[in-house]
Amino acid sequence: MVLEVIKVYKELNDKAKEYLLEELKSNFNKKFNSKDLFKRCEKELDILYKKNILFVIEYLYKFKKENKDVLYHFNGSINNLLVLYVLDIIVVNPVEYNLPYILYKDKNINVELVNRSASELIEYLNKQTLEFKIVKGFFVLEEIKEVNDIINNHYLLLPCNYLDSSMLLRFNNLNMLETINDYRDYKDTYVIVRIDNMNNKNNEFENKLIKILKPKTINDYIKIKSISHGAEMWNNNQDKLVKEKKININTLIASREDIFEYLINNNIKEDMALKITNFISVGMQVEDIKVWDKYARIMREENCEEMFIKILSKILYASYRGQAVSEYLINRSDYV
Repeated sequence: MVLEVIKVYKELNDKAKEYLLEELKSNFNKKFNSKDLFKRCEKELDILYKKNILFVIEYLYKFKKENKDVLYHFNGSINNLLVLYVLDIIVVNPVEYNLPYILYKDKNINVELVNRSASELIEYLNKQTLEFKIVKGFFVLEEIKEVNDIINNHYLLLPCNYLDSSMLLRFNNLNMLETINDYRDYKDTYVIVRIDNMNNKNNEFENKLIKILKPKTINDYIKIKSISHGAEMWNNNQDKLVKEKKININTLIASREDIFEYLINNNIKEDMALKITNFISVGMQVEDIKVWDKYARIMREENCEEMFIKILSKILYASYRGQAVSEYLINRSDYV
């Protein structure tokens, strides 16, 4: 069954790659004049293709072409992909904000609509092809509210003729097909997208950071938005250092890109910098202590400051700068 599902996705992605490559060629010169950047876009198309989600990008692109005023906000590292900017799917220019595509590692697509109803996009996707059906993903409620918020509004793109025999479906109160069992049981087989409406008002924590850090530039506001998405990046970590005036908004570590740039600027090779960044960004577990000791030793060998090594050791989660850039550009008035 899994092989048949993969076959359906491959057919959809083959068509999408051919179509989007032609659209990319048509749109590229309107924004850039660089063979290297075009090659980067081609590489990114391949990455999306191999992840089996390029066909979703095609439908998002077509939905925007048919509805010129549509504005998307994407959560995650997908904002690092230049190809999406060239196709006018995202507002973030990864070149301008130094967002390397090698940090892209999203498994699914998390998209929020800014000025249109999410239900419009869901309805559009359901009409695009007879080869898959979009199904609401029911999940088992967790005790933590934030977890429920993160996993809500997810949809499975199910090849119609190849459903897992253990998956039970029902019609919910919106008359839409929904899984009865936890949809996350099928995340390794089926493509999952999260579709929602964007709600991007400053929260109390961001307003607190604005008062403390006194941002003046776009990059300052982006750092505040980035750090507000992290865990243990500010509290019990860099908050004390700012208060003691040992670091400021310019030297704050606020995102995965900040970590990666710090390592690169301290002569750590790109491959190793990527490994360390990915390791730090998701928090260190007890069993990871030996790995951390190895990475800390590498950083010390390259004369990374002990203060920054300590900052990195405390981080439990680091978000992506591109996501913060998107939030800032879409809702710029919220920050001034």
